[in-house]
Amino acid sequence: MRHALVMLMITATASLPLEAQHGRHEVVGYYPSWKWRTDSHLLTPAEIPFGMLTMINYAFFYPLPDGTIAGRDTAGDAMILFPRGEGTGMTSPLPLTALAHRNGVSVLLSIGGWEDSNNFPAVAADSVRRGRFAHSCAGAIREFGFDGIDIDWEFPGFAEHNGTPSDGKNYVRLLGILRDTLDNMGNRGGRHLVLTAALPSDRDQALAMEIRDAAPLLDFLNIMTYDFYGTWDAQAYHNAPLYAGPGGDSARCLDGAFRLYNGAFGVPASRINLGVPFYGHTFTGCTELGGAHGAADTVHFPAGGALYYAIAAQMKNFTQHRDDRARVPYLTSTDWNMLVSYDDEQSVGEKARYVLRKGARGLIVWEITGDYMPDGSHPLLEAIDRVFHASH
Repeated sequence: MRHALVMLMITATASLPLEAQHGRHEVVGYYPSWKWRTDSHLLTPAEIPFGMLTMINYAFFYPLPDGTIAGRDTAGDAMILFPRGEGTGMTSPLPLTALAHRNGVSVLLSIGGWEDSNNFPAVAADSVRRGRFAHSCAGAIREFGFDGIDIDWEFPGFAEHNGTPSDGKNYVRLLGILRDTLDNMGNRGGRHLVLTAALPSDRDQALAMEIRDAAPLLDFLNIMTYDFYGTWDAQAYHNAPLYAGPGGDSARCLDGAFRLYNGAFGVPASRINLGVPFYGHTFTGCTELGGAHGAADTVHFPAGGALYYAIAAQMKNFTQHRDDRARVPYLTSTDWNMLVSYDDEQSVGEKARYVLRKGARGLIVWEITGDYMPDGSHPLLEAIDRVFHASH
């Protein structure tokens, strides 16, 4: 009975995906299901600034070995996708999808993620499991009122996540049956169901995914133009440079990733979304770009990591710098012996203007809880909105 009531609310408020955003640049915000467990400073579904978004990607479900899908945090799913959550701060009169549709925003179910991609290779390699996967995705759309699916397989061919040399071709097969399933389902329901994918900025990883064959199956491509550098590198450098800065690699920046997909792979700019991070990376034992470093800081940025609101709260303890070539800021502290790479209002605004200059579709945000400030403002999202709003 509860499921039937939720579906009635969803149907009553649903809007066709993409149509509500006609004439707008895409702003796709990833919304994590598990943040309620670790973060006392919650952005609840009712508090999401829908007016500055065109789409929400609900993260994450993941594939089980048999091809069916399940939620990464089933308790979070129950509170967010159904109007429950007493005692958690998540209580809402409507589920996330209904709230979004009421505001003309689409919601896609994002499947995978860095920690939950290990089962993709086996599922994609088997025709029965591929069919079961597509069927399970269709079931989630019917149950929760999603407007489509976002595939976040990180990454086909990646050995650490059970990757195989056949993953690229199987990735295309998986997208193909999912595309057919969504189209058939959408035709019966009189609407278009969207299929997107989160994709790497690295050339070799993208080649392993058979991007030229995969791209035509997708409504648009979400390029993860962040984590270009991090504590896994020997030297401290920018998380998400717009351009290569001094000592940087011209391929390891947002501009390099756009040129890869638009130029080398021939994907139309109008189908490319570029990524902006609402978080940063910390480097201990280091106070200069290009310097050797220790591990990430867990003393001053515990638990949730260096999300933008946590960085902003510590700003007084740092010296602020700006790399005029990479077009991003960074922070240093000699007292804490630390460097922080992050994005601020100016840098995300510059990335939004890059989208306008290049004719790209828009931006994706990982993730939209990151700039939710104690006063209720969203400074990074507001900076993006100002740039896109001024262009219309």
